[in-house]
Amino acid sequence: MPTALLARDPDLSRLLNDGYDVVVHAGHIIVRHIPYVTENRTVEHGFLAYPMTVSGDRLVSGTDHRIWFGGSTPCTEHGRPLAIANPETRVIAEGRQANFMLSAKPGPDGYPDEYTKITAYARIIADQAQALDSSATPTPGAAWQETENDSPFVYRDTATSRAGLAAVHRRFRGQRIVIVGLGGSGSYILDQVAKTEVDSILLIDGDTFDNHNAFRAPGAPTLKTLRERPTKASYFASVYGNMHRVVSACSQYLDEDNLDLLEGATFVFLASDDAASKPAIIDWLEAQDVPFIDVGMGIEEIDGRLSGLLRVTTSLPGRRETARHRIPQPAPERDAYARNIQTADLNALNAALAVIRWKRAIGIYADATDESHATYSLIINEIANEDLP
Repeated sequence: MPTALLARDPDLSRLLNDGYDVVVHAGHIIVRHIPYVTENRTVEHGFLAYPMTVSGDRLVSGTDHRIWFGGSTPCTEHGRPLAIANPETRVIAEGRQANFMLSAKPGPDGYPDEYTKITAYARIIADQAQALDSSATPTPGAAWQETENDSPFVYRDTATSRAGLAAVHRRFRGQRIVIVGLGGSGSYILDQVAKTEVDSILLIDGDTFDNHNAFRAPGAPTLKTLRERPTKASYFASVYGNMHRVVSACSQYLDEDNLDLLEGATFVFLASDDAASKPAIIDWLEAQDVPFIDVGMGIEEIDGRLSGLLRVTTSLPGRRETARHRIPQPAPERDAYARNIQTADLNALNAALAVIRWKRAIGIYADATDESHATYSLIINEIANEDLP
């Protein structure tokens, strides 16, 4: 059952954000993964349940202070049955029933809200289990929570719900992102985009993932992975597929012969240093009216220190001229960047600037400049915006 309705209810949203494993099933609110002590003084896991009704966007309890427990007899840390546990069968659905009714009324008016009620009962039961096993917890976290049916995430995004930004983040829906090039900057772009609710992410790169890539990309690959030499696209798709459901890999270099790979994209990040292939890619993107961002770095060593510029060039429909003039053209001599003068922090910054610019373009972040070209100067620590007059 999706948790969207739960997330709209203030009390139950707090439970989800705290890490409780809460679902709605067969007219009941069910809180799973509750640790308890058995009569044999072992720690097992049961569930709490009580009937509910829906009123608008709110869930309304159908009980007073009572709640039902599924599992064997819940006991104290010494193996004696809890005094609040009364044997009583409650059938919730076929194949699921509770075995005990729990009654712990805090006062004449009962519990003030659903959150207080559930956390009180969870604490009464789980505290006994924690006395025997300190790792026992009734809040196993988002990994145990079911997501909405249409969510692109494998597990629930509690960072967004905690911040109250669910409505803003829904604007990512419908976005089909393509990232071309998964070297330093491209892999960090993926790291950020994979944490958004975009519909899909396609990774295009024909290169292999080697040692030098590991030191300028997010994460920490194993030596075994490096020895296997996977393609960058397949490696990063496997990593970020753990979080985002729709990350696909194309282990090819993008050029004028396979531009059909971009079909259906709503936004493209160009993070490849292959300048020779870019003119054909840019022509296609402009002809198809697809917005894109091109990133680049020019880093050089001067007297034993590194200096240079990071670049983020944005090309939007109806505003293509600045990008045309600012994206470097193919040159016979490759610059210092091609000698792999890159560091993870600069790659990450270049990617962050690009992702922030994308989020401003689609209305996630406020935007007072709407610039088409921005550079970060390392030596003076300054970001400059620019557009053609």
